[in-house]
Amino acid sequence: MLALLYGGAFLLSGAAALAAMALARSAHQSAVTHALLILSGLFGLAASVGYCIELAHGVVRVVPVYATALFAFFVTPLSGFFLALVFLGVTLTSWYALGYLPRYHTHYTLPWLDFATSLFVLGMVGTLMAGQPFAFLIAWELMSVAAYFLIIADGSRESLTAGFRYLLMAQLGFLALLVGLLLLAGGDPFASWAAVAHAAAALPPSARLGAFLLLLVGFGSKAGLVPLHQWLPAAHPQAPSHSSALLSGVMLKVALYGFILSVGLLPAVPFSWAMLVIVLGLASAFFGVLHAVVENDAKRMLAWSSIEHMGLLFTGVGLLLALPNLPVGADAAALTAALTGFVILHALNHSLFKSGLFMATGAVVAQTHTRDLDRLGGLAQRWPLFSGAFLALALSAAALPPTGTFFGEWLLFQPLAIGFRSAAPASSLGAALVLAVVALVGGLAVFAFVKLFSVMFLGRPRSSAAEQAGEMPLLLTLPPLAAAVLVSLSGLLLFPLLAQPERVRLLGLPFASAVLPGAAMSSWGVVFALLGSAAAAAAFYRAFARRTIRITETWDCGAPLTARMQYTATGFSAPIRFFFRALVLSKKTLVVEPVVVTNPWIAKRRLSWATESFWEAGLYRPVGRAAIAISASVRRLQNGAVQFYLALVFAALVGVILFAL
Repeated sequence: MLALLYGGAFLLSGAAALAAMALARSAHQSAVTHALLILSGLFGLAASVGYCIELAHGVVRVVPVYATALFAFFVTPLSGFFLALVFLGVTLTSWYALGYLPRYHTHYTLPWLDFATSLFVLGMVGTLMAGQPFAFLIAWELMSVAAYFLIIADGSRESLTAGFRYLLMAQLGFLALLVGLLLLAGGDPFASWAAVAHAAAALPPSARLGAFLLLLVGFGSKAGLVPLHQWLPAAHPQAPSHSSALLSGVMLKVALYGFILSVGLLPAVPFSWAMLVIVLGLASAFFGVLHAVVENDAKRMLAWSSIEHMGLLFTGVGLLLALPNLPVGADAAALTAALTGFVILHALNHSLFKSGLFMATGAVVAQTHTRDLDRLGGLAQRWPLFSGAFLALALSAAALPPTGTFFGEWLLFQPLAIGFRSAAPASSLGAALVLAVVALVGGLAVFAFVKLFSVMFLGRPRSSAAEQAGEMPLLLTLPPLAAAVLVSLSGLLLFPLLAQPERVRLLGLPFASAVLPGAAMSSWGVVFALLGSAAAAAAFYRAFARRTIRITETWDCGAPLTARMQYTATGFSAPIRFFFRALVLSKKTLVVEPVVVTNPWIAKRRLSWATESFWEAGLYRPVGRAAIAISASVRRLQNGAVQFYLALVFAALVGVILFAL
C-alpha cells in the first residue's frame, strides 16, 4: 500500500508537468496543474504518515517504489522523513498558488512556470527516492535546472542576474557531487548505496577526505553554507512567492538529506572533519541572521534567515558526527537522541514556518506592491486574522515558545549546556564556544523578526500603497494560517515523543530519552505557563486599570504627526549595523533630484544606502576579477595560426599519455 501511495505521488507530479503543457491554451491550466500537485502532496503525506506509524511501532523496512536494471527508487526511514517535508510543502504552496497566480497571469508565462514547478517537485522526489548515484544525480540535476527557470520566471534583469549566479553555483556543485560520489563508488554510478558504502570502506584515507570535501562543497552550495551562500539571497526572492516557499522551505532540506546520506556512506568521520562542518554551520548561521537583521527587503530577509537555519541544522549534524570522538561516557545515547531530535524537529519546523512566511510575504506584496519594509506598516488593523498567522510564523522563526522551533532548539541547547559536563576541558571549552555562538544567533533572530512583524504590521501606513491595501483574499490567508497552526502544534505533539523515557524509533534508529538529566521540560507545561501569565496580566490590568480612559491627540509641540516620524526598519537595525560594521558593509549615496528639470540649483536631497555582504566584497569580487584577467590572458593564445593550435593539441595529447602512465 505504501509503495502504491508513494508511486502515485511520483506519477501525479509527472502528470502535473504534462497537464501544464497539454492545457497551455486553456484558462484552467494553472488550476488543473496545481490541483494535481495537491493530490501528489496528499498521496505522499498519507504514505509518509503510514510509514512513520510503522517506525513508531518498531517496524523498520525499505519500501520499493520502482526498479529496473539501471534505476532503483525506494524509500528508507531517512528519505521517508524528508519526503514528508517535500509533500507537505508541495501541498501548502500549490494550495496557495491557486489564489496567488491568477493575480500575475500577465506577469508570468503560467504554463511554463507551472511546468518548471512540476519538474522541480519531480526532481526533489526523485532525489529522495534514488537508490544509486546515477539516479540521484539525474534527479538532482532536474531539480537544479527547474529551479533556475523558477528564479528567472519574470524575465527581469534582476532575475536573470540572480539566475545566472544560481546556475553557476549549482553546476559547480553538481560537478563536485559527480566526482565525489564516483570516487566513493569506485567509478560505478549504477552501484547501490550499500555497494557504494562497501567500496568507500576500501578507499585510502586521502581519497575519503577528498570525497568528503567534494560532497560538502556540492551539498553545502545548494544548502547555502558560507562561503557558498551568496547566490541564495539574490535568487530566492526573485522567484514567485509560492516558488520561493519551495526553494527555501523544501529544496534546502533535500541538500541536507544528501549530505546526511553521503556521510553515512563513509566508514568513519574523523573529529577534524566534524569540526569543519560545525564551523561552517556556525559561520552560516551567524552571517545569515546578521544580514537578516539589517535587510529591508522582506523576501531577501527571509532568504538570509534560511541561511541561518540551515547553518544551525548543519551544526547539529556536525555535533552528531563529532560525538563518537568525544569522551562523553554514559551520556552518549542521550546526547545522540537529543541532537537527532533537534535535526528532526528543526528541519520540520523550518519547512513549515519558512514556507508560511514566504507565502504570507507574497500575499502582502500582492496587496501593497512593495517588498520594502520602510514603505509598509499599519496592516494589522486591516488584516487581523492574517497578521495573527504572520505573528505565529515570526515567533517560530525567532524560536520563541510555544512554537515547535523553540522545543527543537532546546534539544540543541541541552547537549551544549550540560551534555559535555563529563568531557575533557578542551571539549567543554569547544561546547561553550558553540553555545555562545548559537545563543548570539538566537538573540539576533529575535531582533530580526521583531523588526519584520512590527514594521510591517504595526504603527501607521508609511506609504499610500500600504494605506490603500484592500481586503486579504481567503485563498492567500488560509495556507499561511495552516502553516502557522502546524508549526504551533508541532512542538506540543512531537517534543513529548522525543523526550519520553521509553525507547522510540525515529528515522529507523532506536533512541533513549532525548532529555538529559537536569534539563527536563514539559511542552504542555510551557504552554500552560504562558497562558497563565497572560491570564494573570489581564486580571491585573482589569483590577488596577482606570475605569475611564481619556483618549486625546498626542502632544506634538504644534507640529502635525505623520507616518514618516515612526521608527523604520532602517532605524531599528542601526545599532546592529554599527556594532558589526566590519562585517556588514554599508554603501551610502547622496541622491540629488532637481525639483524642476530646467533648474538644477533647486533640488531635493536624500540619502540612499544599501548593505553589501562581506563575502561579496572580500571573496567573490576578487575571484571574479582574477577570472576575467586570466581569461583575457588566455585569449591571447587565439592568434589564428593553425600550426600553433596543432602544437597545443599535440602537447595536450602527450600530457594525457604521460599522466596515464
